[in-house]
Amino acid sequence: MNDRMAKQKSNVILMVDCSTSMRGKRIEQVNSAIKDIGEYLLNLQYDNSNVDFYVTIITFSTDARFLNNEKEAKIDLFKYTPLKAGGWTNLHLAYGKLAEIMKKESAGGIMPDFGGTVPIILLLTDGHPTGNDYKENLLKLKELPWFNVSLKYGIAIELQDKKTMDVLKEFIGDNGEIIQVYNANLLKQIIQIIVLTASKVKSQTSQIRVTSSIKRSASSGIKKAVSQALAEVDDWEW
Repeated sequence: MNDRMAKQKSNVILMVDCSTSMRGKRIEQVNSAIKDIGEYLLNLQYDNSNVDFYVTIITFSTDARFLNNEKEAKIDLFKYTPLKAGGWTNLHLAYGKLAEIMKKESAGGIMPDFGGTVPIILLLTDGHPTGNDYKENLLKLKELPWFNVSLKYGIAIELQDKKTMDVLKEFIGDNGEIIQVYNANLLKQIIQIIVLTASKVKSQTSQIRVTSSIKRSASSGIKKAVSQALAEVDDWEW
């Protein structure tokens, strides 16, 4: 019972672009990469007996939704439904959904009231947002302590677009990295690397803060692991 009480909640949140430009190979890559995240996180949870993993998937196109209408799912109960693409890239709506959950449980969100590990947020996209409404919603997100302390990663899928990269930079701030990927196997590796490394970072009780040195350590560890994964990808895989 004491071991159970000692467990900490760790939230992994994926925000997935499902707009028209993601149709075909790109959405297939995403589906292939994240369909097994439940099994991966469950194994990781077995190896970390003091952590309970929860996963949230926010899809966005013309609208934004929580996958399976679940704001979070305990990893041993998580069921993945393959995503389909079509519509606009209304990132501002995804930011609105994220704001709903980036609050303490007592305030209607999913973040623990006390302690817990730092949430991990991955934003996967292949293009820049429709309109500029996302800027206003991002400012609202930055008013939330749990968002500010979270480790954020921008996953750029098959793109070299400066405007999109700028949007991802605005999103991650100084708490993460932007990573470009070009195939499903690499995307799967990147997600696993991020979760494995970042899940070791813990928030400091109810103050919801992480020191700069801890953030730098996590970022450095992830950057090194990602670089190694990229170096191991043969040319034919790109």
